[in-house]
This record gives sequence, structure tokens and C-alpha cells, in this order.
Amino acid sequence: MATPRDRQLVEEWRNIQSAYFRTAGAIDRELEARFDIGLNEFEILDLVADSVESACRMKQLGERTPMTQSAMSKVVDRLQKAGLLSRSSCPDDRRSLYLELTDAGRALHASAAAVHRSLLKESLG
Repeated sequence: MATPRDRQLVEEWRNIQSAYFRTAGAIDRELEARFDIGLNEFEILDLVADSVESACRMKQLGERTPMTQSAMSKVVDRLQKAGLLSRSSCPDDRRSLYLELTDAGRALHASAAAVHRSLLKESLG
């Protein structure tokens, strides 16, 4: 039988889920409508843009996103085909790939990030 503390934890978890799904859905719809990208695409652009180095290693990206390696690779492929990201081999480790925003990717990210941050403030702030 569930204790009062268990019920409280479940309720907290459901509140977190609700806030996440409500916020993610609003952001996804707005990014899709304005920029023709979804939340997953934006998150990859945002993580690459947030990289301290000029290029982001694919492995580092995988450590910072909850996406599976397969899902992340598909998103990166779409962004590269759209001309928003470029991929290049790492000179000191040929198994590694670097990701960089293209000029178009930087421009789209700047505009989309403003909308993303605004919606986060609206939902969570």
C-alpha cells in the first residue's frame, strides 16, 4: 500500500511531467510554425551553439542530450541537409566528428533561441 510520502512523490512527478509536456509542446508548435524546425532540431542547434569550442564533438553532444545516439544522428543528418550544421572529421581522432553551425544555422538559432527563451519564461518563469 502506498504511503502518504509515496503518493506525494508520485504527485510531484506527475506535476513535473505535466509542466514538461505542456512546455515542450508549446515550444515545438511555435518553432515548427515560425522556423520549420521541431524542438529536437532546436535542441541540437542550441547545444552546438552553446559549445565552448568553435566546433562541438558529436560525442559531447551525445552526453548532453537525452536523445538516443540513433535519434541524435538522424536529427544531425536533417540539420546538415538543411544547411544549418556542418560535419567534419577530427584531425587527431578520425572516429570523432565535429559539428559547427553554418551561417544559416547561426542566424536561425539566434531567432529561434529568442522564441524558445521567451516561451520558457512564460511557462516556467
